[in-house]
Amino acid sequence: MLLRQIFEAKARKVVAVMPGGFHPFHPGHKSLYDWAVKTFGQSNVYVAATNDTKARPFPFEVKKKLAAMAGVPESNFMQVKSPFNNREYAGLLDADTALVFVRSEKDKSEQPLPDQTKKNGEPGYLRSYTGKDLNTSDEMGYMAYGPTINFDFSGMQIKSASELRATWPEMSDEDKLTAAKLMYGNGAEAAVQLLNQALGDSEAPVGESEVVLDKTSLRTYIRDMIIDHINQIDDIKKLSEVLYNLVGKQVKHRGQRFTVTDEDITEILGFATRTPKRNVVKRRPPEPEDDSVRDKLQKRRKLASKVGVDKAFTSKNVDKDLNKYFGK
Repeated sequence: MLLRQIFEAKARKVVAVMPGGFHPFHPGHKSLYDWAVKTFGQSNVYVAATNDTKARPFPFEVKKKLAAMAGVPESNFMQVKSPFNNREYAGLLDADTALVFVRSEKDKSEQPLPDQTKKNGEPGYLRSYTGKDLNTSDEMGYMAYGPTINFDFSGMQIKSASELRATWPEMSDEDKLTAAKLMYGNGAEAAVQLLNQALGDSEAPVGESEVVLDKTSLRTYIRDMIIDHINQIDDIKKLSEVLYNLVGKQVKHRGQRFTVTDEDITEILGFATRTPKRNVVKRRPPEPEDDSVRDKLQKRRKLASKVGVDKAFTSKNVDKDLNKYFGK
């Protein structure tokens, strides 16, 4: 047994990591982040998220932008694949550093849990954070639970990101802007566009504000969006409604305003003069149904009236002969 395993190395520094889904980052998350900053110091607190969009709508870069609008330094918002794996944070951890994961008190029953025992009887890696005598990250990690707040807008108490996702599409434009100001301050207008794009507002002309830098990029973005609609829906009426709603919409970026005009739509639709290729499925003609015995006799009797019984009943192609003598 190593000497350090007997005495357990004591940490002189702390890195606190707040993992989460952040779909989207909202005031509940911000309140937990503020608690972590107060407890561990801002330079020591990191927020960790994945780029997984299989079950949720927000990619990592959008999460990062919304968190930055809420007050989390972009340098301390990091992308990981496995948020509770200590190896993800090796670049932050020195030999004398303790690792503390920060979660909300409402997640106390969620995995992973601290103070568990392995199958071999040894204690697990995670321990409850007490604030005293922390060991280094190579020995163990800690789980700290902090308070979160409920936030109120549009007359509703929203307690989680899932409730926000469910509520957002039903809110008025005015309430959305009010809520975004509460959540993201001066970045409210850009945040509304990001949230609309991710949560299903069909009137939102753009997603990330950085894609629209000038009129040309605005038209390019809208053109790509129209192509996506064409590939997804085969309903001209719905597509017409989308185009109609785009006219007059404003996109704001770095103090500039871009308004979508009829001319923009006309220019954008220039690509539609060529019909998009469609997959053509070749279908075989249906196999003709076999005549019944009665039908076959009637055909041959009809042919016999013209060519004689012997020839009619020895013909190999009655239908061809009927067309020859009687027409179609």
